[in-house]
Parts: sequence; C-alpha cells; structure tokens
Amino acid sequence: MVKSELAQKITATLILISVLLVIVVTSFMLLITRQQFADYIHRYDQAILNQWLPIINEYYEQNGPEGLQEYLESNTAGNSINVGMGKRRGQPALAMRIKQVQRLIVTDMQGMVVADSRGLLIGKTPDFDLSDASSGAILTDGLQVGTLYVISPLGSGLASLENDYISKLTASAVLLALFAALSALLLGLILGKRVSAPLGELSTAIHQVAKGKLDKRIDLQGDQEFIQLGHDFNLMAQSLEEADERRRRLTADLSHELRTPLTFLRGQLEGMQAGNIPADNENVTLLLDEVIRLTRLVKELDNLALVENHAVSLNMTTFPVTELLDRLTPVNIAMQDKGIEFTIEVGNDIQKITADLDRLLQILLNLLTNAMQHVTSAGFVTLSIQRRKDHLQFAVADNGSGIPAGDLPHVFERFYRIDDSRSRREGGMGLGLAIAKGYAEAHNGKMWVESSVGSGTTFYFTLGCK
Repeated sequence: MVKSELAQKITATLILISVLLVIVVTSFMLLITRQQFADYIHRYDQAILNQWLPIINEYYEQNGPEGLQEYLESNTAGNSINVGMGKRRGQPALAMRIKQVQRLIVTDMQGMVVADSRGLLIGKTPDFDLSDASSGAILTDGLQVGTLYVISPLGSGLASLENDYISKLTASAVLLALFAALSALLLGLILGKRVSAPLGELSTAIHQVAKGKLDKRIDLQGDQEFIQLGHDFNLMAQSLEEADERRRRLTADLSHELRTPLTFLRGQLEGMQAGNIPADNENVTLLLDEVIRLTRLVKELDNLALVENHAVSLNMTTFPVTELLDRLTPVNIAMQDKGIEFTIEVGNDIQKITADLDRLLQILLNLLTNAMQHVTSAGFVTLSIQRRKDHLQFAVADNGSGIPAGDLPHVFERFYRIDDSRSRREGGMGLGLAIAKGYAEAHNGKMWVESSVGSGTTFYFTLGCK
C-alpha cells in the first residue's frame, strides 16, 4: 500500500511538473514570438516609409498632388517598380529597382485620400484606423501639406495570421505536453519503484519492530540516503533491543535483590513468632540491618530514576578544594585499616571548585569505595584532580586485578556485577557506577574507565564547571 501510493504520487508529480513546464515555456514563446513578429512588421513598414517619403516630398515640390495617383499606380503596379524618368515632365527620377508589397496612401491635411497605390480610396476618407500605420509628413517649403501612410499587406489579416501561427504552435505544444507526460509517466514509474521499494521495506520492518520483533534488521539498497536510513534504523532497533534486554535484566535483578532480604526477614520473623528464634537484641539487630539495606536500595533506585530521567537537581556552589578532601577522611582511614596506600594529587592551579558538593562527594566515595574493594592489602589507590582547558578532570586509579575487556562496556549498567559470584554484601547492589556517571553528566561532564586485567583500573570523570 505504501509502495503503490508513493509511486503514484511521484508519477503524478512528475507528470504535473512536465505539463506545467511545457505550458509555461510555450506561453512565453508565444508572447515573445508575437512581440518579435509585430516589431518585424513595424520595422519593415518604417523602412518602406523612409524609402518613399523623400520621393513623394520631391514629387509634391515639383507637381503638387496633381498626377500623384497615376505616378503611384505606374510605379507600384505588379510586385516591383522600375523607377526612371516619369511620364510627366518634372517627375523625379529613381535609378533603383524596389520590391513593393506594402500599400501606400497619401492624404491631405483634411484626411482625404489624394493617392492610393491600390486605387480604392481616391477622394474618400479611409474607413479603417490609420493610427497604427507607419506615417510621415509630406512637406513643401517647410510646411506640411499631407501625410504618407505605409500599410502592411497583412493589414487586418494580421490577427488571423497570428492566430493561425499561435494555433499551430499551441498544437505543437499539446503534442509536446503529451510526449512529456508519457515520458514523465515512464520516469515516474521507474523512479517511484526505486524510491518506494526501500521505503516499503523500511515500513514493514518498522511494523515488525512495533510488534516486538526487536531483532529485525534491514539491508536497504540504492542511493546513499537509503543506505544511511537503513543503517540508522538498524542502530535504532539495536538500541531498542538492548534497552529491552536491560529492562528485563533490571526486573530480574531487582526481583533477586528484594527476594533475598525479604526471605530472610520472613524466616526470622516466623521463627520468632513460633518461638524457635529468640527475639533478643542480636536477632533484632540482624533484622534491622536488612531493613536498612532495603531502605538504601530504594534510595539508590530513586537516585537512578532521577539520573535516567535527567531530573537531577544541582546545588551549585564554589568551595575550597580542601573542604572536599576533608570530607574524604573516613575513606582514607578505612584504607589505612586495610593496609592500602591512598594518595591525592591536586594541580597547583586548583584552589576552588564550582559544583554540587554533595553530588561530587557521592561520585568520589563511590569510586574510591569500589577501588578499595578490588585492591588487596599493600595495594594503592590514587585520586588525581587536574585542570584540562575549560573543565576539571578527576581520576581514581588502583592497582587491583583489573576489569576484563568483555566487561568494560557494561560497568556503568545498573545491577551489573563483573563477578556474579559476589554477594550483595560484598559487591554492593550494582547501582553506584550508573548513578555516579549520571551525576557527572548532570555537571555537563562525562565518565569513562580504562582497565586491563592484572594492571589495575582507572575511572575518569570530568566536570564542565570550573
């Protein structure tokens, strides 16, 4: 349906454009032709007038209007004239042979015809409009005594000739329009199929993806635009498939994270209720620890929701870098207790930092705690803060076991654990890195990791705010 409709639209558009183009070009040609045709006639009449006016003027000076009719008839009879010595004495001599096809009319000052090369209007007033004819004044001793008119033989037939010419040109234009329409039809069918075929394939793939077949991929052929469109669709489908996989994994992981503490709580409470487990301070403390862990999980899920919805609100302040380092003292003490060497490197040009102190501290505590869990006794962890052009770059490096290359692309995914054998108590809930990355991006920064097995790991993040 999509393919046929699109092909029909393309074909109809090409036909319409072709026909309109023929009409516009033909109309323009008709207008130009009419103007050029009329201009040609006018210039030709003017040339005849310029040729005859001196002759008529000379005749008038010598003879006046007497005998002018006979003179015109004798010299314009047939299609040519051979002007030599006239029949009457004093007539002007013309040593030339002139092609004569125009009609000559001479009128006096009252508009009465004195001479007519066709001899039809002698002594009469012309019964047609002479305003458009080429004309010139006949002068004797500097005074006008009459007017010479040159009338094209086309005369009143000019319109019919034009109409005949235009009709023929219009008929040719119609034939040209039909030929253009047929050509456009053929071209439209070919082009429509070329365009609609890949779009039809794309439409089918989109419908399949909409129905949940997220593994659908297409291979569009044709122009570069269609190839790029197919590539973009495949990327979109892959992103949707990965998002769906993350959603499924989130559901499974969240169910797992909640099942264990809830099962423990239920078992303990049922045991206390049955009298099998004493309700002493030790057992109550165990129950309270599980409740605290569940509360922390819910809080981290809330933070994750803010991050993923880009709804993190920042309380931006400018504070001394020493204030940030002082807040890291508990982590420093914990590392000393484990025998881990903890060093801090801060650039000499960094005195103050502009950021949300609590969010920044949460990022660093997450990364440092994570590093401390993966470093054995006598290992080291380094925190570096350096200025890079218009931003600050933080780096947390350790010499732990490192992260396998296959796990690096997933370390920032929620509930992802590199070692699935690690428990919640040992490895955390798998939300910290996802939240930390979101906080860094909320500061117009980014976070990434570099690691290799056996060589340690370095987490980097930047803050767009100085």
